[in-house]
Amino acid sequence: PDFNGVDGILGFGLPKPGGEGRELPRPILWALTDKGASDSNAQDLQRKFAFFSTDSTAELQLGGYDPATCTDEMQYTPSLSKTDFIVGVTSMTYGKPGPGGKKTELLRFDSPSGGEYLPAIMDSG
Repeated sequence: PDFNGVDGILGFGLPKPGGEGRELPRPILWALTDKGASDSNAQDLQRKFAFFSTDSTAELQLGGYDPATCTDEMQYTPSLSKTDFIVGVTSMTYGKPGPGGKKTELLRFDSPSGGEYLPAIMDSG
């Protein structure tokens, strides 16, 4: 595969149990923040991360996020799974908010009763 000049991929998934008796490696953020990890100086970091990107640059923020990189408040959405970043999606819209901004709605329940959602995996790539 062509990674556009990038020479590696770094995953930030959640810990998963190994299948068929095999143990899977600890995800990097967990390995860095494990208490007692003698080869890491990041044990005090919260297990949170954020990606910030534009058309020409990108940044990975570990231990939380920098509010200066956001134009609005960050919203927290709990995961529906302990092994994947899965959230319940009730609607999906893309485009620019505000006056003159064009928004396109891709998904919306017509008559929601409060319990409808589609499970969706959050992935930055």
